[in-house]
Amino acid sequence: MSSRAAVLQAPHRFALVDRAVPVPERGDVVVRVAATAVCHTDLAIYTGEHPGVLYPRVMGHEATGVVESVGADVRRLTAGQRVVIDPIIACGSCDCCRRGQGNLCRDAGLLGREMDGTLAQHVALPARYVHALPPHLPLAAATLIETMATVRHAQQRVGIADGETVVVLGQGATGLLHTKLAKLAGAHRVIGVSRSPWKLELAQRFGADHVVGGDEDAAAAVGRLTGGAGADVVIDTAGGSELLALSMRMLRPGGRLLLYAISHQPVEGFSTFPVYYKELTIYGARALTSGDFEPCIELAAAGAIDLAPFVTAEYPLQRVAAAFADYERAPERVLRLVILPEA
Repeated sequence: MSSRAAVLQAPHRFALVDRAVPVPERGDVVVRVAATAVCHTDLAIYTGEHPGVLYPRVMGHEATGVVESVGADVRRLTAGQRVVIDPIIACGSCDCCRRGQGNLCRDAGLLGREMDGTLAQHVALPARYVHALPPHLPLAAATLIETMATVRHAQQRVGIADGETVVVLGQGATGLLHTKLAKLAGAHRVIGVSRSPWKLELAQRFGADHVVGGDEDAAAAVGRLTGGAGADVVIDTAGGSELLALSMRMLRPGGRLLLYAISHQPVEGFSTFPVYYKELTIYGARALTSGDFEPCIELAAAGAIDLAPFVTAEYPLQRVAAAFADYERAPERVLRLVILPEA
């Protein structure tokens, strides 16, 4: 029996290949992949813009599926269970891993980037990276649980408190999840900022109390909405270098800035004076930890967050090239594309 995989042989060049179905080693599970969501990291790997990726590569890291087989010593999972995958594969032995910070592992790899991922019918990985899902969650939408876990991890670091005002810059998939989780964390006022009218409409559906469009002076709007006080927390999910100064202008004295977005752009003209003068705190947040999954699974299972609106379109594995071409043509119209290996 063979297992089909979409191999990115070089930027913009896919090949569908048949491989042997993996056999689980001790402590491993084999998951029959049900769905893989495609994000901006995948798009950058596809276009060749992501640094350090070695081709050929099977992409994919936001995935759900069904356990097909388990190796020796696996007790927590059984064949037939529906699962979501933690794609951060850590060494388990470095100083960061020993502190419980596997997301900061000095030798970590990401499925679909440093190692072959989930744009395939099967994937084998250690059982500790697989989390059981309740049977009623649709597996295509449940791919967003991995993204939600990164959002939760970031918000745990910045510590949103009851009654605070939170500004979320950008209302793509992660921005919308930040908007929703901020409200669930007790924020009194969440202000969503985006250049896209349809994303601002979604932001209101996901709990934004106010929205600010791209043609507005966002800092002035935040000042007006807070009576001149400024925001307690600003979360940047957009990542443009120009947003750092804007974010600091939005914050109240003593406020906190969460740099969630990934950006390699240098920040020209940056001055640390606002950090000093307002006594600001700046947080970084990298990926997720294993402990972020269960709370997110519980939120999705309870219906506290509807993940279905995040799925912009679905494609079968044999049309993976068309899916990425569509994404590259209009990334601003996409929250998540989902690839279904068995479709």
